Amino acid sequence: MEFGERIKQIRQTKNLTQATVAKALNVSRQTISSWETGNSYPDIDSLIRLSDYYQLSLDTLIKEDAGVTETLRKPEVLQRMRPITQLLLAINCCFIVAVAFAPQLGLVKHILYLMGFLNILAINQLRYFTDSITGATSITRWQRGRPLAYLFAIGLTLLAIGSWVLNLHSWINDLFTFAGALWAVILIMELDKYHKQHKLNKKRHTA
Repeated sequence: MEFGERIKQIRQTKNLTQATVAKALNVSRQTISSWETGNSYPDIDSLIRLSDYYQLSLDTLIKEDAGVTETLRKPEVLQRMRPITQLLLAINCCFIVAVAFAPQLGLVKHILYLMGFLNILAINQLRYFTDSITGATSITRWQRGRPLAYLFAIGLTLLAIGSWVLNLHSWINDLFTFAGALWAVILIMELDKYHKQHKLNKKRHTA
């Protein structure tokens, strides 16, 4: 039974009118009607008041109704999306500064580095959010991205070596820096994967 049908049935069982319930919950009768027909759902505060008024647990009220559960999760979703939005806004601000003022100030490279760093943070925040929904772990996430990371690191290393052989001085430092940073990240991820996998195996053996 869906949420709207459930609260309508409870109200009718108690011989209450929509107006009576609306007055007790400090909402309009149209709001009660909208809840009962499934056109909208109460927020968490209204749901608690409804639970107290009908003397039923929240689990009983929202049981088997995905719609009301999704509605209750919206504030959590918005809260977890906020830092991602802020990071993307910061990246846009850096881009505007780079376009407008960087040539005069000689800060193009530094601003691009900052934009890249902020973009990595935003992607990580987004991955944590999607992982909380899908139930993925850092181990499974690394296993998915591992081949691409190694391929990119090897490619950068070969480019760095090639620039050194060809004496392309303007490229050598940047390419070796990027390649070194990427290999460092790969090493950290591999150690983290090994550590977590070891703990997981140990927990399975002791269980």
